[in-house]
Amino acid sequence: MEDELIKIWQSSPKAEQIKFEKSRLILDLQSSLDRFHRFIKYRIIHDQIACIIVIAGFIYGIYLVPPILSKIACFFIILWAIWYLLQLVRSKKMKPTSVTLNYLEYLEKNRDYMLILKKTIVKSMYSYAILALPAYFLFISGVYFDGISNLDFFIKLIIIGIIGHAAAYAYSMWEVKKIDAIRLKKINELIKVMEE
Repeated sequence: MEDELIKIWQSSPKAEQIKFEKSRLILDLQSSLDRFHRFIKYRIIHDQIACIIVIAGFIYGIYLVPPILSKIACFFIILWAIWYLLQLVRSKKMKPTSVTLNYLEYLEKNRDYMLILKKTIVKSMYSYAILALPAYFLFISGVYFDGISNLDFFIKLIIIGIIGHAAAYAYSMWEVKKIDAIRLKKINELIKVMEE
């Protein structure tokens, strides 16, 4: 059956072959875009829930934890979580819909959306390293310097923090590669084919 379809395709005129190739590319890309949008939808929901939990937990931490350094760290972590939550809401609003667009415009909007998501992830990684990571170390330093924990526990918290932050960084880099690599190439290829 497949061999017969290949023979029919090879014997058809060039215009028909181009139409067939376009429709195959469109179907492949649409399936990939659907999976991508589903992944992003659940990732944004997951991160929003995590931000709300972090904000609530550290607001409670401001009142519960006695060291001043830890209170300052809680405040910085809350600021970072609010900023990240706003970034997620902003990127969620930019998701393209195919209701009013032709397919070429839809592809271009998807390409722009992926680039915005990539920038948001990279920006959040750097802001995390600049604000949230030092705030974490400030928080555990406050607990240690007030004599609430001993040196062994302090070192364990530092190691856990470093491992956790390295894992978060690796996951974010994987996400950027997932967005950047194959789908953007497919979208650009299909846009080029459709513009011909």
